[in-house]
Amino acid sequence: MPQRRILFFANAQLTAYRASGGMAVAEGHFGADPAGLEAFAGYLAARRRTLFLLLADVAEEAYQTEDIPYCSGRDRRAIVTRKLAQHFYGTPYALAQSQGRLADGRRDERLLMMALTQPQHLAPWLQVLHERRCILAGLYALPQLLGALLPERAPAQLLLLTLTQAGLRQTFFACGQMRFSRLTPLIEDSVPAIAAAAASEAAKMLQYLASQRLIERDAPLATLMLAGAQEAAAVLARCREVPGLHFGILDPAEVARRVGWRDTPLATHADALFCHLLARKPPDEQFAPPAELKAHRRWQVRFALQAGAALLFAASAVFAVHRGIDLLKLQDDIAAAEQQTLLNETRYAEKLKTLPQIPLGTEELRALVTRYDEVVLRAQGPTPLLVLLSRSLDAFPTIGLDRIEWSLLEQWPAGEMPPGAAALGPGPYAQVTIAARLPVDMVGNQRGQLALVADFAKHLGATPGSLATLLQPPVDTQSGKTLKSGDEHGNPEAPRFRLRLVRKL
Repeated sequence: MPQRRILFFANAQLTAYRASGGMAVAEGHFGADPAGLEAFAGYLAARRRTLFLLLADVAEEAYQTEDIPYCSGRDRRAIVTRKLAQHFYGTPYALAQSQGRLADGRRDERLLMMALTQPQHLAPWLQVLHERRCILAGLYALPQLLGALLPERAPAQLLLLTLTQAGLRQTFFACGQMRFSRLTPLIEDSVPAIAAAAASEAAKMLQYLASQRLIERDAPLATLMLAGAQEAAAVLARCREVPGLHFGILDPAEVARRVGWRDTPLATHADALFCHLLARKPPDEQFAPPAELKAHRRWQVRFALQAGAALLFAASAVFAVHRGIDLLKLQDDIAAAEQQTLLNETRYAEKLKTLPQIPLGTEELRALVTRYDEVVLRAQGPTPLLVLLSRSLDAFPTIGLDRIEWSLLEQWPAGEMPPGAAALGPGPYAQVTIAARLPVDMVGNQRGQLALVADFAKHLGATPGSLATLLQPPVDTQSGKTLKSGDEHGNPEAPRFRLRLVRKL
């Protein structure tokens, strides 16, 4: 962040201040002659990265109060620009400060318009700033800063007197907002002269405010003056004699505490204090036109980009640190897992040493266990299939058995896999081939025979992991053959059929 420096312009001369730590230190004093401008150019050459704020305390200033319809955005800017051009023609240094909306009527917005009416006095200094490519951050007038000096419980109408090297300034405040200000140059800088000027100028200001109807006529006006210890007694003695003024002195110590001033007690001229106020909190409005602030806008864009880059770098650094911590933690976890694995292997080896020695290697033992599991798997025999068959025969008591053949099947021969066998998964399988017969009274009922056998096969295959397949139906349904219901001599014969029941082991 570059340092701010204040260029205080008064009495056609310019003083450069460096604000730091609640103090304002004068770094140079430059006259308006060619030698002074050359010295000022040399001063700027060594401080091109500094932000300069120009503070003007001049008598050539104008104030005007105007009420405008309440609006915002482009419409308000157009109205304000037109009003400033009407009131302050011929100077680019003009601004409008909003003082809120009126309480009655259509609630118009009240503007205090201010202007520095002699721009030629500032032109040489601004030209040197431009030639040296220095950054001008704003142009301000001293009255813009004086509101910070008001006490916390200031009267509704207050006249504030301040001293600078330019002279005695009288500023009128109404409800805490500045309404008018005037600078009176002082010919003599002695304490009696300051006291006399304060009394006479305050009396003139009282008459002017009453004539402008800013205060009620014959109403007392509270007046405060910021003065050092030497001037306070003389000013009080002289100003209390002025009728219509309730005069008082601002406590320099209390003002210094309120505005964060850490320098030595206030001197007669409070130029350094005002420079400190400007560096501490510049006003929102300033006089310089946009063309004078191009360098400052470029600096703002560059600063924003640098700040964004720094923020991105910081975020990346935080992310990298976070990922690094995660990596270290992961490495610790890997090391702990490897150590635990080594410990488990050691325990396993110790357990193996306690077991009886077997004259077989690991592979032979694994093959033996696998073979044992296969033998156990196949040792069930036909019992599970016979149980399934008995349940189905209980459900169909009219079906009789002629023959049962039980066998083991490792895999289905190529091309002989029955429909639905793929759902059982790979072998081995246990299977029974069943030869059965139907009741004799169903000899002539071919449709009933087929339906009964189909229901019987469905009941057999309903158990999960089993499959029933019809090998020979009770009725030969192939085309080209004659359907028969008995033998050649007319004796009826029970219909017979064959099916296969498979169960995965």
